Amino acid sequence: MINSGKSNKRRVSSRPFFTLAAFFFAMMAGLGFFRFSASQLEYRLSSIERNIERYATEEIELKQALSGLISPIKIYGYCKEQLGMIASQQETVRVERVYMANTVPDEPQQGWRASMFAFFGFAAN
Repeated sequence: MINSGKSNKRRVSSRPFFTLAAFFFAMMAGLGFFRFSASQLEYRLSSIERNIERYATEEIELKQALSGLISPIKIYGYCKEQLGMIASQQETVRVERVYMANTVPDEPQQGWRASMFAFFGFAAN
């Protein structure tokens, strides 16, 4: 055989190597993106948790302030000092039922069955 200057060596194609390298690079880029997204979500979650803690603390402080405002001794002191009110010497207060003009006292309740019969036009027995 006559060698015409060409070698008999087979050339190895570099296409599979570049395909694998591109695939590996794409996988690493995807994993990096997911890691970045996870860190952003973690940051948002921690900021929401901080807000929840801050609002819970504020709620406790407001409840304490409210309980201080509605305590009977505070109300009595405010009415006495700021409004000039004095304590009543009378120990009991009698309240009578007052009827307004053109009104009648409430009729006794007959129960839900009677109201249902009256709604549908039947006589309740």
